Amino acid sequence: MEFTVKRNLLLNELNLVQGVIEKKSTIPILSNILLEAAENHLDITATDLDVSIRCGCPSSVASSGASTISARRLFDIVRLLPEDAEIRFILLENDWVGVSAGKSQYKVVGLPKENFPSVPESVPTTAVVPGSLLRSMIQRTMFAITQEESRYSLNGALLVLTPSEIRMVATDGHRLALVAKTMEMQGVDSEVRALIPRKTLVEIQKLIGDQEVAVEFGRDENHLFFTAGSKKLVSRILAGQFPNYEMVVPRDNDKHILAPTRELGDGIRRAAVMSDEKLKAIRLSFGPGSLEMTASSAEGGEAREIVTVEFDGPALDIGFNPNYLLDFLGVCGTDMVSISVKDGETQGLLRPVGSSDSDYRYVIMPMKF
Repeated sequence: MEFTVKRNLLLNELNLVQGVIEKKSTIPILSNILLEAAENHLDITATDLDVSIRCGCPSSVASSGASTISARRLFDIVRLLPEDAEIRFILLENDWVGVSAGKSQYKVVGLPKENFPSVPESVPTTAVVPGSLLRSMIQRTMFAITQEESRYSLNGALLVLTPSEIRMVATDGHRLALVAKTMEMQGVDSEVRALIPRKTLVEIQKLIGDQEVAVEFGRDENHLFFTAGSKKLVSRILAGQFPNYEMVVPRDNDKHILAPTRELGDGIRRAAVMSDEKLKAIRLSFGPGSLEMTASSAEGGEAREIVTVEFDGPALDIGFNPNYLLDFLGVCGTDMVSISVKDGETQGLLRPVGSSDSDYRYVIMPMKF
């Protein structure tokens, strides 16, 4: 194996695979990436056995071949080389790899390519989703995924495809984020459901980047397949039963408040400074034309913030976790938000106002003071 590649092209691909690499793996080969050079192209594969990514870039191949090399060490070498560098790779004896650029020369320990795990073969495409839409859906739901590893079926987001809609849902049991888009899903004849792990969602966002690219999606019994251009990502499907999320979305919240997104977020941040460290809650008191937010702790003191809102119903108090509110306000993407409540003990429903690109709903459980 011998090939030459431009530094910037290689660095872009190495950046993409770093998140998949196991930093403290007990299996040495999982810290390596597989380099395969053939027909003036370099293919790069990385895996942690749950998530695998395959990408690559053009290269000048003198002799085809394959080897594995430490992903972190190669990344450190490449990023420190000059931007206009041409990097030459050559496979040496005993799986060592020679890396050189200008006056810089390295010999890096490799491992036999035969030891590298096989990546599941792609399956026929089930649906094609605009990359910008998929990226937006992940951003609007991923923060609601549970942090508790023991709640296995909640460690990811549920993707639901029907012939006329795409939907993504995530919950941690205290709040739920749901975003849906009505669109014709060509190739989808019946409902398709898949639980996508959190790590996979992160890597899908990297795969898409800021490109306007179509993402091909497919699945088999155990794996999910995402393809964006020449880049491919394979992930294990999360096992387990996702909760019946539609039962959680309140239907009869009859008190509706319109609030300015930025002012509401700023007020919540300031009030939350005084919230109790353990309880982590702020009280929202709705009255005609105004929302009063208060928080207090025995050790710190108390805070009070008032925001002008559109509301003409009866006075009502309800408590929420301020961080949960801020997560939604940070991604809703509109100047105004709607808050629908019933009473102080029923979950609240938040939605962006003025956004027609998708149906975004955020359910948050109340807290007692």
